Amino acid sequence: MRAAADRAARRGTLQRGTVRVVFLVHNKDAWDSIGEVIQIMRASSDFEPVVVTIPHHYGGGDESRGEGRIHRFLAERGVPHLRLRNDEQTWARELLLALDPDVVFRQSQWDSDVDSAFSAENLAWARLALIPYETMNPTKNVPWDHPPVNSALDQHWHRAAWLVFVANEDVVEIARTDTLTGGSQYRAVGHPKADALRKMAPFWPSPEVPAKRRRVLWSAHHSILDGWNDFGMFPQVKDDMLRWASEDLGTEFVFTHHPYLRGTLRRPESPLKSADFKDWLAMWRALPNTVYWRGEYAPVLAATDLLVTDGPSMITESQVLTVPTLFLERDEHVEFNRVGERIVSGVHRVPDVAAARAIAELISEKGDPLASTQRENIRRLFGEPGAAQRIVDTILAEAQMETSGLR
Repeated sequence: MRAAADRAARRGTLQRGTVRVVFLVHNKDAWDSIGEVIQIMRASSDFEPVVVTIPHHYGGGDESRGEGRIHRFLAERGVPHLRLRNDEQTWARELLLALDPDVVFRQSQWDSDVDSAFSAENLAWARLALIPYETMNPTKNVPWDHPPVNSALDQHWHRAAWLVFVANEDVVEIARTDTLTGGSQYRAVGHPKADALRKMAPFWPSPEVPAKRRRVLWSAHHSILDGWNDFGMFPQVKDDMLRWASEDLGTEFVFTHHPYLRGTLRRPESPLKSADFKDWLAMWRALPNTVYWRGEYAPVLAATDLLVTDGPSMITESQVLTVPTLFLERDEHVEFNRVGERIVSGVHRVPDVAAARAIAELISEKGDPLASTQRENIRRLFGEPGAAQRIVDTILAEAQMETSGLR
C-alpha cells in the first residue's frame, strides 16, 4: 500500500508552473558538484530551488553530526537555505512534505551518510536525482551489499532515482551493464565540478612567497586499510616525503589529505595510530618549506607546479588543470575500469617516493610529456564546459515530457 501511495504521490507532482527542486546538503567539500546548478535555477523562472542543510553520519556511524559547518559555509557565500538541526531530525519527513518538492537531490548516494528519513526508501514518494560528488568513478568497484552491486552506480538511491547525471557516455555504457535498471535513468552531461576547477582562482598557502620556487602539492587518500579500494599509501610514504621536503629546501611543499583520513587513523585496524600521525605532523610543520593545509584543496591544486597523490579522484581533477601528476600507486588497489585506464594514461605511475622525485626533476627541467594526453583526456571525459546548464536543461525537458504525457 505504501509503494502504491508513493507512486501516486510522485505522479501528482510537476503540476505547477515551476519545478520545485529541494537540495539536501551536508558536505561543503562536495558543493562544487551542485552549486552552479542551484545558481542557474535561482536565475530561471522555470525553477524554485530550495536548499536544506541536514545532519550527517559519515562512515555509517550511529553518531549524528550537525549541519553547522555546511550552514556556515553557505552563509558566507550568501546562499539562502533552510536548516534541519541535529535535534530536529524527527521532523525531517514533515519538512519535506511541507516543501512539496517535484525533485529531490541528495549529495551522497550512500544512505548511511544521512538520517534514515532521507533514505531512498523513505523518499520513494519524490522524484530523486543525483549528481555524484566525485567527477567519475575510475575503478571496478568493490562488491557491496547482498547480493553485491556496483556501489558507484547501483545503490538504492541510483535505483530509485528519476535522473542520474554523469560525466560521459563511457559511464552510461558501464551503467547499462552494471545496474538493475539497465542505466535508463543515466544522462551524460559532463560534470559541474570540472567546470568549477576550470574557473578556480589559484591560491598557495605559504607564509612567504619568495622568488619563484617550485611548488609541490601532496594529497593523501584515506583508503589506507585493506579490503576496500586500497589506494591509500600514506603510512608507507610519509617518512620519505618528509625526507624529500627536508632535503629540497628550494621547493615549497603543501600536505593535504582526504577528509576521512584522520577518522581512519582512529580505527583500531589502522596501520598508523593517531599519536604517531601527530608526531609526524609536528616534524612536517617544523620544516621551513612545508605547510599542512586543511582548507579547500582546489585553489591550491590550481596554484601548484606538481601534484603527488595516491587518490583516484585527484588524478582525474589534476588533469582538468593540466597539472603534472605523480601517482603513488599501491600494488593491491582495485582494478581500474575503462574510464580509469584512460585517466591513468595522463599521470606518471610511480611505486615509491624515490621514483616520484626522479620524475619530478625531469618535469622541472623539460616540462611534462603527458600534458597533451591530459588535455585530450579531459576533452573525452568531460566535453565542453557548461555541465550545470545541461543538467538544468535536461531536468526541464524531462519534466515537460512527463507533464505533457499526463495531460
